[in-house]
Amino acid sequence: MDKLEKYTGRELSWLQFNERVLEESVDPTNPLLEQLRFLTIFSSNLDEYFMIRISGMKGQVDLGLTTPDKKTGLLAKEYLSKMLKKSQKLVDREYDIYHEKIKELNTYINFVSYHDLKAKHKDKMDRYFKNLVFPILTPIRFSSYLPFPLLPNLSVYLISKLQDDKGNIHYSVVTVPRNVERFVHVKKQYYVLLEDIIMQHVDKLYEGLDVLEVKPFRITRDFDIEFDDQTDDFAKSVMSELKNRKRGVAVRLEIANNTSDDIIDFLKYHLNLTNRFIFKIPGPIDLTFLNEVHDKLSKKITGLVFKSHSAIEPKAFKNSSSIFDVIRKRDVLLLHPHHSYEPVIRMLKEASEDTDVVAIKQTIYRTNKDSRIMEYLVKSAESGKQVTVLFELKARFDEENNLYWGNVLERAGAHVIYGVPHLKTHSKVCLVVRRDQTGVEQFVHFSTGNYNEDNAKIYTDVSFFTAKKWIGEDASKFFNYISSYTKKPEYKKMMASPDSIRELLFSSIDREIAHQANGKQSHIIIKINSITDVKMINKLYEASQAGVKIDMIVRGICCLNPQVPGLSENIHVISIVGRYLEHMRIYYFYNDNKQDVYLSSADLMTRNMENRIELALHITDRTSKNRVIKLLKLQLKDNVKARENIKGTYHYVNNDSPQLNSQIKLYKELQ
Repeated sequence: MDKLEKYTGRELSWLQFNERVLEESVDPTNPLLEQLRFLTIFSSNLDEYFMIRISGMKGQVDLGLTTPDKKTGLLAKEYLSKMLKKSQKLVDREYDIYHEKIKELNTYINFVSYHDLKAKHKDKMDRYFKNLVFPILTPIRFSSYLPFPLLPNLSVYLISKLQDDKGNIHYSVVTVPRNVERFVHVKKQYYVLLEDIIMQHVDKLYEGLDVLEVKPFRITRDFDIEFDDQTDDFAKSVMSELKNRKRGVAVRLEIANNTSDDIIDFLKYHLNLTNRFIFKIPGPIDLTFLNEVHDKLSKKITGLVFKSHSAIEPKAFKNSSSIFDVIRKRDVLLLHPHHSYEPVIRMLKEASEDTDVVAIKQTIYRTNKDSRIMEYLVKSAESGKQVTVLFELKARFDEENNLYWGNVLERAGAHVIYGVPHLKTHSKVCLVVRRDQTGVEQFVHFSTGNYNEDNAKIYTDVSFFTAKKWIGEDASKFFNYISSYTKKPEYKKMMASPDSIRELLFSSIDREIAHQANGKQSHIIIKINSITDVKMINKLYEASQAGVKIDMIVRGICCLNPQVPGLSENIHVISIVGRYLEHMRIYYFYNDNKQDVYLSSADLMTRNMENRIELALHITDRTSKNRVIKLLKLQLKDNVKARENIKGTYHYVNNDSPQLNSQIKLYKELQ
């Protein structure tokens, strides 16, 4: 079978996911300001795509690599061309939507250009520029005897073409400041963009020169870096590489679409870019400013944002004096963001204050800057508790934040581990060890999501609290393994990658195949963010061809092509993109009606199976297991925010069933 029919390329599948995000900006079930926010998410996603994916493929082309892509058979040059063409198509659509939505927004406000302001409003903006903006601006000149200055990644700049009294042409750049609001309130319902104000007054920066042209632009740089985790001081090595990241080569130039060829050629030359990496933008560059629009106008105009969903206080922890008393009696499973994240924070708070707690061990992949979890870990360390925290310094874009909290914890007396050599630690688990009358008891929090309180408000994840002895023992073995030189342990209820999670999935799939062959019912449900691993895809194809029913909920990248005759006709794949970011990883196997459920940190990607330390936990508590199964079956019925993947192409689910938005329905059911 042709590779293009058997697999979808990873980089192209990611663009399909971002296209689904873009679709949310025109979904009439989303209020107008939320539609604008989806434009910002799309824009931010595409920035990261260029910084990591385009830059990586461009690097392969520049090196002259000729090894075909394993899934598509495409050479790097061919693949890069497809990636850029699809990206350009999506950007064109993005700005068509932007202009359409701004027209709708202008039924509520007047978002206009400086030229369209009334004289009295222009006078106000003139004073605004003189008193607040002008003192901040610093023009940067270009000269033949000076090197081209380093223009940081993703800042918006204004480039001016200037002429002196002798007729000589000069170029100069000024940064549109990030510490000044970009969506500027003029008066009443009038708003303008900051760069528009600066462009109207840019001649004030170049006294004695004629400003022939001024245009906005932005540079995207290669932000992918490799860390040497064999160095004697890994943290110091990471800090050094983060500085180098700022000097990454340019991989994209976004510039106003009515810019003269002179300016474009000037920037092309100095950035060493060809035309296909230049995106001519028919509107404001960097639409993430729409976040400002959302936040400002949502306070002034009602009905244009999602209805507030207050996080539900879990019944299990209501009116309880101690979270440990509750967990000691029963397992508790929570579904965030519908359930409040407070119990997770409360567990660390109580642990920090409980004199009988002797140790806390935790993995941190991503956390927020103002983290109460980190504060309670610091408090615990300062009070003399044994605190061990593994920070993953290779968590892309969160390296500096993790270094900061690692330093804070070290100063407080905690034992901080900065990752495991050759592997990225992506598991999410916390162990609290407490003295009791018979020795010690161990409380475990296991999660599919990061210990990030901000993300917990918008990411869908599962929290599982337990005091079961065998799970505590497994967690203790895991932490000893990643912090020392012990051999890989044998677990009772947990599985860890490298290796074990793939083995778990393969053996579970083989068991479903055997049940199907023996005339028994078989069923697999997998909910993940991405699937790219060829071995895993082929194993699922094998199960499909054996007649096993397979349902998959894959939010993002899906290199598996479902419903291909003779290959995957028994595999049904949907992607749910909605108000919340679907982030859970769940594996379900019918297992002759014994129904096995696993929570996991691992997607079905080669990196998760082979190059990361991931965990999966077998959920045996009946109440918790049933809640997860009910969630999966609910999401498979979604026909509002779900898109069905048929042979690698996505379409909204279209059936005669009553409309069901699984995220909204779940919130209502949990109340």
